[in-house]
Amino acid sequence: MTGKGKLYAVGVGPGEPELLTLKALKAFREAQVIVVPKGKSEKESVALSIISSFIEGKEVSELVFPMTGDQEILHKSWKESANTISGLLGQGKTVAFATLGDPSLYSTFTYIMSILKKQNSSLQVEIIPGINSFSAAASLLQLPLAEGEENLAVISTPANTSRLKDVLQLFDTVILLKIHRYFDQVMETLWELGLEEKGYFVSRCGSKEEYFTSNLKALSGESLDYLSMLIIKK
Repeated sequence: MTGKGKLYAVGVGPGEPELLTLKALKAFREAQVIVVPKGKSEKESVALSIISSFIEGKEVSELVFPMTGDQEILHKSWKESANTISGLLGQGKTVAFATLGDPSLYSTFTYIMSILKKQNSSLQVEIIPGINSFSAAASLLQLPLAEGEENLAVISTPANTSRLKDVLQLFDTVILLKIHRYFDQVMETLWELGLEEKGYFVSRCGSKEEYFTSNLKALSGESLDYLSMLIIKK
C-alpha cells in the first residue's frame, strides 16, 4: 500500500434522510470517498438516495451486489468490492461505506470487513450505528415492540416454516425481515397458529413509497417489495 486510509461503516437508517445521526453526517464530511451498495437490477443505490443531499461534491463509488443465494457468486462480489475499497484505503483516502439500517444487522458490510481485515490486520475501521428498519416501522405504527417481561425476536424469514413455527410460539413479538420471498408460506403458518390477524406489514419504511397494513389476507399472492417486513405481535 502507498498510504493508510480509514474506513467508516455508516448506518443510514431505513429510508428517511432526517433519521441520519449527527455522527453519520460527521463521517460523511470527513470522508473523501463515499461507497454505496446497490443491487444489480437497481438504477440507483437506495443508500445513496438517502444521503445524496449531504454528500454533494464527494467522490461516490457504487458497488454492485447481486441478489442471489448462490454463495460462490456472493463471495466473488464481496471480494471484488473489498479490493476496490482496499485500493482506495491504500491511497491514504478516508472512505465511508453507507449501508441501510445498521451495519451490524444483516449488512453486506460485515462480509466486506472480514475480507479487509484478513488482508490488513491493522485496518482502521469505525462502525457508526444506524436506526433499524423495524424500529422505524414500530414508530410509524405506534406499536410497542416489547413491554415488561415480553421477549422479542428479529429474524430473516426462513424458507423452513417449521422453524418459524417454533419461533412464533416462543416469542411475544417476532419481526420477520425479507418477508417478500416467503409471505404466502408464512401466512399458512400464521393461520395454523391463529395469528393471522396479529401481524403488521410494512415496506419501504421512511421513503416516498412507504406502505403499511394490518390486512395481511389482502397481500396473499402479491409481488412484494424486497424492503418489506412483517411484525407479529401476540
